[in-house]
Amino acid sequence: MNYRLYKRLLSCIVANPAYFYYVIFRKDHERITNRLKQGDIPEKGSFFPSKLNLRVTYVCNLSCKMCGQWGETGTYKDYSSEKKHTSLKFDTIKEIITQLSSKGLRFVDIEGGETFLYPEILDLLALCKERGLFVKPVTNGSKLSRYAADIVALGVDVVVVSIDGERDTHNLIRGASWSYDRAIEGIRALREERKRQKKHLPFVIMSYTMTRYNGADSLNRLVDDLSGESLADVLSVKVSPIFVPKSAGESYMQIVEKHFQVKEGITSWTGFQEDYSNFEPETKKIVQTLIDLKKRKLPFHLETFPRIDIHDIPRLYLDYDWTLGRSHCSIPFVEPTIDADGNVYSCNLFTDESLSMGNIYEKPFLEIWHGPMFEKFRQMIQDQQNGLLPICNRCCQFVEH
Repeated sequence: MNYRLYKRLLSCIVANPAYFYYVIFRKDHERITNRLKQGDIPEKGSFFPSKLNLRVTYVCNLSCKMCGQWGETGTYKDYSSEKKHTSLKFDTIKEIITQLSSKGLRFVDIEGGETFLYPEILDLLALCKERGLFVKPVTNGSKLSRYAADIVALGVDVVVVSIDGERDTHNLIRGASWSYDRAIEGIRALREERKRQKKHLPFVIMSYTMTRYNGADSLNRLVDDLSGESLADVLSVKVSPIFVPKSAGESYMQIVEKHFQVKEGITSWTGFQEDYSNFEPETKKIVQTLIDLKKRKLPFHLETFPRIDIHDIPRLYLDYDWTLGRSHCSIPFVEPTIDADGNVYSCNLFTDESLSMGNIYEKPFLEIWHGPMFEKFRQMIQDQQNGLLPICNRCCQFVEH
């Protein structure tokens, strides 16, 4: 990490102590994971949530090829018209955040659909900051210019903008010729507002997910395009996409049927169904590209996820059974997801209504969190080898912690 970025990180911590929580977040998960390995689970079946994932809306203005929701195999396309346009009710979320912030909640991730198509997005961001929470919206960047001044003024901690290549590749993946320029315009607006308002935040992260649709050459071209201007603080390269082989998905369905007697509606994994067994030549290019890029002097910090030896990257694609030496997913014990329709899930990705833990419009959140469905799900995952379900091995929540 270069000295200038190191100073920025320190200034973020000084400017907003909540940023410190972001730095130690992985330590929280390691601590919980170690307790789970030892069977050390609280009497009520779980810890109180330290992080809350909010999918505030299903609506999105793009249809990205690799997206498990709206992409080529995306499962949201099968939703009813009414459900597709559903958004979380702000007053209900306000009650939950207010309650949980007094019980150890420290982080809120906000996503969609497209996060900034949520009508109450500014009210939600303001609420999180009023409660002293670290808040991180994830966005395709298309609406950032409109909201840049408010985002900076509210003290939002981090904004993650998905960028999947240089202009041509990004636009092809996103399915819109305006996508790249609008995202870069939004990021630039954030930087200019930070300067104008004399603020350190938000920390701006461009997130590049390596898939068969972009690859090493697109990453190289993107870095070249970005090198002429200091825009993002970090270019975060996810060196493996979220994907689930068919065999892993079918094994998961069998486990769910055994524990929950549910046969129908377990489809969310199919949005990420993919086979990367023919990707080996590209993985070698990815390794060499990252080695070369890390030698360059760039106006942003280049980081890669997961944090593994760079030469092990091919194994991420070619050996799905490899768990990176990790075990016991802690997400169902500390990190609930509330979907746009109010259903609460134990995972941020695999959200099938037939496996909803309960709905916040029908039952208080903590009754759901400590309820029988969550208890059964946690026991199911603890009963599996290494405390992982077959679909867990490339989930971003698991490999990035």
